[in-house]
Amino acid sequence: MSAERGAAKVGIDAIGSASRRAFLATGGALVVSFSLAPAGFAQNPKDAKQGPQSRAEAAQKAPALPGSLEHDPLLDAWIRIDANGAITVFTGKAELGQGIKTALVQVAAEQLVVEPGRIVLVTADTARTPNEGYTAGSQSMQHSGTAIMNAAAQVRAILVGLAAGKFRVSVEQLHVQDGVVHGPNGVQATYASLVTGEALHVRATPQSPLIDPAKHRVMGTSMPRVDIPGKVTGAPSYVQDLRMRGMVHARPVHVPPPQTAKSRAREERIAAREREQRRLRIEFEKAQRVAEMRGVERRRAPQRPVVRYYRAGSRDTTFSDVWR
Repeated sequence: MSAERGAAKVGIDAIGSASRRAFLATGGALVVSFSLAPAGFAQNPKDAKQGPQSRAEAAQKAPALPGSLEHDPLLDAWIRIDANGAITVFTGKAELGQGIKTALVQVAAEQLVVEPGRIVLVTADTARTPNEGYTAGSQSMQHSGTAIMNAAAQVRAILVGLAAGKFRVSVEQLHVQDGVVHGPNGVQATYASLVTGEALHVRATPQSPLIDPAKHRVMGTSMPRVDIPGKVTGAPSYVQDLRMRGMVHARPVHVPPPQTAKSRAREERIAAREREQRRLRIEFEKAQRVAEMRGVERRRAPQRPVVRYYRAGSRDTTFSDVWR
């Protein structure tokens, strides 16, 4: 069954349609599937005949989907509800210590009206999650968070619509509490009992029935970060903590550039020169003190010139006056 036909049968506006009974009779769990066809592929011969300009004009006229839903518009690419009631949320972003796992769990729990502890979040699994590219630039909540928020709100609306058809009441007579749809006279149905066939294998819509921010229970509140226990116990918390079987790794070994490299022999020569410089400095200071002391004696005693002669060819053939 195509996504468009599924949407027509499970849409909220088609609550009383008889085709919904086929869904309710099938039973089972939600089957997750992904559309791998690029957005540029033509869906029918008419689209194939359209030129690039016609397709661009059509894209401009169509309202953009919120966040990363624009690139992965199927709801079951983001939200999965099993027959046993397990709720799995998918994101293509990775937890790097910035806390997005906790924030995304809060967003999904708020819009699905379930406790955060019931949400299982799968992050950056290339075999299961939408392809959201790099996790960088502080854009995880802007793109993935917005997509999950709207997808969760639309999934909740679809399930409430299914419950309305099952109970034969209007949507306004129903309310959700922790994943259970309650109706008049005590009737109720869990999300797991309402999910059948390809009920959620439908394209997202630009508008979502988001919960009024004034009624938020989870979003905007302080919640313990889900990655803290792993950090305390040493369990894998981030993608860089993963260790797969047979996994090898490489690391760069930085060699000092030639202009800063120092050999051991050169270091020893430098140390010896420094020791010699210290020794000469000490000898000079001693000689300077002795000279100062002799200068005091010179001033006390009468001074007379002394002439010294040197042989020709010696080291110094001149003579000088030396004052004692």
